Amino acid sequence: MATVSYDVTYSIAIDDGEFARAGIRVEQESRRLRELRFSIDPERFRDFAGDGEVIESDGQVTWRPPRRGGTLTFAVRVSNQRASGAYDARLTERWGLFRGGDIFPPAATKTVVGAESVARLEFDLPDGWSALTPYLSGDSDLSFPIRNPERRFDRPTGWILVGDIGVRRGSIGDTRVAIGAPVGEGVHRMDLMAYLRWTLPTLRRLFPTMDERLVIVSAGDPMWRGGLSGPGSLYVHADRPMISENGTSTLLHELVHVAMGVSGQEHDDWLVEGLAEYYSVKILQVTGTLSNRRYELTLESLREWGDPIDDLFVRRSAGPVTARAVTLLADLDAYLTETSRGRRSLDDVVAQLIESKSPYNYRSLCMAARQVTRGGVPMLAPDIVPGAPAEAACMPGD
Repeated sequence: MATVSYDVTYSIAIDDGEFARAGIRVEQESRRLRELRFSIDPERFRDFAGDGEVIESDGQVTWRPPRRGGTLTFAVRVSNQRASGAYDARLTERWGLFRGGDIFPPAATKTVVGAESVARLEFDLPDGWSALTPYLSGDSDLSFPIRNPERRFDRPTGWILVGDIGVRRGSIGDTRVAIGAPVGEGVHRMDLMAYLRWTLPTLRRLFPTMDERLVIVSAGDPMWRGGLSGPGSLYVHADRPMISENGTSTLLHELVHVAMGVSGQEHDDWLVEGLAEYYSVKILQVTGTLSNRRYELTLESLREWGDPIDDLFVRRSAGPVTARAVTLLADLDAYLTETSRGRRSLDDVVAQLIESKSPYNYRSLCMAARQVTRGGVPMLAPDIVPGAPAEAACMPGD
């Protein structure tokens, strides 16, 4: 059966000021895309106009394009300031740094049965500006085809950097890497590339489904002084050390998030954050970047920090909750290795999670561990995992 498709072109135009002009152009032979609906923050999005029917009400926009397609346009305030005063998206006179979802929110669609979009992202930028995205460039340096086989409706996601920027590119195994930052922000792109050459191959072996393209973007103050991941990409602050004094690595933590390609579900965020933090430390130890002694000291520090936590199942995992999750996973790893005489480890459980394509939550972790051990896993019993539901099935023989 032939694929029924329609073309969607996303455009971002940046002039002077704090707003970008965004557009969604649909071209179709018949009315294959019937409706597009998404939620907005009215303080950031404004001036919606388009062909066909455009309805804006109560923070939601509905667009019904004409039979042969049309264009929806709007303005977006790009910069987003957190309560701390730092920015996780920013547009200046010289550059812009943001995620695709900051401009084009997730959308619900109504289409004919089986219809799929063929999408691309285009930029209209000031003279001298260039763009770095998680996508390979197409017909020009400012046009990027968007391909996600797992979605019927594609949209731009991941980190995007535009402006007067410097980019270091390289290949590490099968991964094409691009590291970009605004000129003059003090980002050591070559150091970051060297760090990845040391650590990325180990990460790829653990997460073989990781995208073959990786984009890392960075900038200094007043951007948020941490790291944030996105599909095929991540942001890390220019002053963030590649390895902190306590033996952890923000850069590797976010890389694990990119490799896993999943977000934590509500009340199971501890698992995703715990895996990211544990493997960021474990990879440093496996590659010899951290000595065995320093690795043990790092785990001891995290164990002490997380020891008071009596419930992992909070809405968002951070700080001591994530530390408690790390030590739980470290203990599980040690248990699997010891009881199998080195034949199994947490790596096998993660591989089973990936193969099952299940959401990352406590239940799927239990099921993956049971598949690996062919039985129950006492280390994941409800009386071991703080706050776990009593009906969890992780014990032998159940």
